[in-house]
Amino acid sequence: MFKAIYLAGLLIMTLVGSTNAQKGFRIEGKLHNATPMRLILAQHFGGELMPIDTAVVGVDGKVTWEDSQPLPAGMCRIIGIGRGLDIIAADSQRFSFEADMKDVISTIRFQNSAENNLFFDYQRQVRVRYQKALLFRQQNNIKDDNDPRWKTRFQELNEEVKQYVDSLYAQKPSSFVVRYLKSYQEPKQPVLPVKKLTSKDSLFLQSYSRVHYFENSFLSDERMVYTPTVPLRVNRFLKSLAQLPASDLIAIADNILLQTKGTVELKKYIVGKFAHESELATSPALDMLYDHIVTNYVEAEPKLWDASTLQKVKEIKEIKARLSLHTPFPDLVLTNTVGQEVSLKDIQSQYTVVFFYDPSCSHCREQTPKLTALAKQYAQKLKVFAVSLDSDENVWKKFIADFQTDMFINVRDVSKKIEFYKLGVYNYPTIYVLDQNKKMVARWINASQLESYLLN
Repeated sequence: MFKAIYLAGLLIMTLVGSTNAQKGFRIEGKLHNATPMRLILAQHFGGELMPIDTAVVGVDGKVTWEDSQPLPAGMCRIIGIGRGLDIIAADSQRFSFEADMKDVISTIRFQNSAENNLFFDYQRQVRVRYQKALLFRQQNNIKDDNDPRWKTRFQELNEEVKQYVDSLYAQKPSSFVVRYLKSYQEPKQPVLPVKKLTSKDSLFLQSYSRVHYFENSFLSDERMVYTPTVPLRVNRFLKSLAQLPASDLIAIADNILLQTKGTVELKKYIVGKFAHESELATSPALDMLYDHIVTNYVEAEPKLWDASTLQKVKEIKEIKARLSLHTPFPDLVLTNTVGQEVSLKDIQSQYTVVFFYDPSCSHCREQTPKLTALAKQYAQKLKVFAVSLDSDENVWKKFIADFQTDMFINVRDVSKKIEFYKLGVYNYPTIYVLDQNKKMVARWINASQLESYLLN
């Protein structure tokens, strides 16, 4: 269960402030063979779809979306046509289109939007190539995707499409559509002789990949945050950083954010993603990355952020400082099932797991059996201080009975005065591991990760 603040302010988009000179947007459609239905116009942002306007297709097949405020230049999706029809709101925001619902891609044509016509011309070109590849497959009676003939033909098809996009880019390097299509391409890797590849070469390739990962992402173009490709690439990239030392993480972040110079929403989005990825960090290196990002790209640029975001960042920095690894965990005095007060610092054990949970939380109910099994397996050196965050006594005791957690030290805050978010409890469950001196050994982990800490 996601419960609390995270860095929501860093990741929220405000759909205003476009540099488009036109006042507002108006998109008119004429759909042949369409039945009356509701269509939603949504804007791509940060890997999500933000609803903008809803319109109804009339009996004459006409539909119009409009507003007095312009859209940020980028990509939109019409939800309700097939699996969703992506269109471009970049070169113009007052345009029209006409299409037949029986085959939208083949028939759609735009007035006053060269970018959309280019986009759908590309899709038609790719469709023709793919249909030829399928005909080749049928003529050669290929039924297995792993058939070498099909794999070769498919690779040829991908190369044809790549060359087609590259030719478009050579002609129209500033086109939003062309940049969007090119953003699907992986950067070229240097070719090294495989037979002579050493561990040093392998590390070089990894480092090269990280440095050039966003080569085709056009991070200086604000419009790219309003696409599905760049946010997906950012997410994939961040997941690969966990094992790097702090100096590398900081250098990588600075290099990427340097490329966003001149943008606002794109820069804010990437800053937010870096902060989010390192916020509930399990390692000191990610703590240092978080501190660097917040200090240099949030607090140092307060005009970019609203007051709520700045306040949340300040709170989280204080919380992280209070919950540093290898420092004493704040003492908690809570009430057990028979009404007695229990102090965390008085627990005698080689390790103490502090388990914050909500009895109704599905993730808590999933993690509890794993934690119970570990508590039994390591009973000689492990105790669980299980803190229910539900104030209802009956719900709490039913959870204990249902999940047989009697071996835990089950407690709750009867006073209802403890601000658990100040203890870093943003998600349910939240798990900390303390040593015999109640110093933090591990934090913000799940029950599946716990055993590795106990073994090590």
